[in-house]
Amino acid sequence: MKRLLLATTLVLIMAACCRTENHQPTGTAADGPEWLFLGKGQINLSTKADTIGTFCLTLVTDRSLMASVQDTVFAQEVTIGPDSLLNIGLGAMEAGFYEVRYADRHFSIGVRPDEVVSVPDAKEDFDAFWDSTLSELSGIPLEAKWTPMPENSNDIRESFKVSFKSLGGAEAGGIVCIPVAEGKYPVHIQYMGYGADVYPFDPSANPDRIDFLVSVRGQGIFRESEGRWIDRGLASKEEFYYRGAFADVKRAVDFAASLEKADTQKLIAYGESQGGAFTVVSAALDSRIKAIAPAVPFMGDFPDYGSIVWWPVHEVLEAADAEGIPHEAIYDLLSYFDVKNFAPRVKCPAYMSFGLQDPTCPPHTNFAIYNNLGSTEKHFLCVPTCGHSMWREEAWPPVRTEFFNEVLGLAEPSQPTSIQKN
Repeated sequence: MKRLLLATTLVLIMAACCRTENHQPTGTAADGPEWLFLGKGQINLSTKADTIGTFCLTLVTDRSLMASVQDTVFAQEVTIGPDSLLNIGLGAMEAGFYEVRYADRHFSIGVRPDEVVSVPDAKEDFDAFWDSTLSELSGIPLEAKWTPMPENSNDIRESFKVSFKSLGGAEAGGIVCIPVAEGKYPVHIQYMGYGADVYPFDPSANPDRIDFLVSVRGQGIFRESEGRWIDRGLASKEEFYYRGAFADVKRAVDFAASLEKADTQKLIAYGESQGGAFTVVSAALDSRIKAIAPAVPFMGDFPDYGSIVWWPVHEVLEAADAEGIPHEAIYDLLSYFDVKNFAPRVKCPAYMSFGLQDPTCPPHTNFAIYNNLGSTEKHFLCVPTCGHSMWREEAWPPVRTEFFNEVLGLAEPSQPTSIQKN
């Protein structure tokens, strides 16, 4: 029996090694500089440099950008001629993200991002904590209130501002736009970015679906004058702002499924930045979500997040210092809200987009979520020159729309809704 187990283990290890060698990337890059490298061979960086001269070119790892001394993995003198073309062999590189530096220029490149490892660090009671939270939520009546928006309604679709009760009795809701004609319709649940402005839907667009723009507590249609949420309630995981906000995300699905004209087999979710995080959480907390398309998702891998950029982790740590809360306790708290820890619970198809130059939700944090998704079908789209503003990128909406149409079995693409600003 021991020999059989040993032989089986060796076969599994060899199979895993073979799968690694035959790795097939699950994503693509939009048109732009070839700064995303998906293969395992030697890497050659060739790009327009917008300068001429001889410089020292270096590559540093993204996870050392906030360190006093960066981790330099490559350094070589390069000469850029009158054609302003930079062409240099970087050799074989480990999967990850790197900043290229020369002269006064710098930009990011990615190497096999779907092999980047960010191990979930959920505590033993993670599932119990969220099961308890959802149980508490389920005991609160929805009590939806509807306010007509005649200026954003016509004989095709009607718009309403809605509010409903969520965890702790707080208000959540948003704007919903519903076809006038009888029937059952897919519901597109759109989660908003951090402090994003509310916008109405065009009632003449997309007559074949229900659109629901979600506002969580204190944001969207409930927005307060104080525009900071990430450092609220740091004393405990029960008091942390995002416990309530994530409950609002789940309650939004409850509301969408309760709509008389909703086809509850066709509930999908998407959003950018914070909305991307909410999108993943919605599918993690409610299996009625049939597909998700998060863009530049926020709140992935807090321990590494703070080593790449200042916000939001260091803002949280500063607030913790002011309250006398140890950093170790803060990272323990944040682990209950780290979206990479929700990702394994997601089983529906997923399509993520990201900007390779994102200084707000860096690619590593996006892939901390993506690479831990429990989905058997998942894809990504990289826009090499994009920072955080995925809502401005023309390449993303048609890809997202085609993905949703395929998942929902729709014959004709519906007109994509403009992407909301974070």
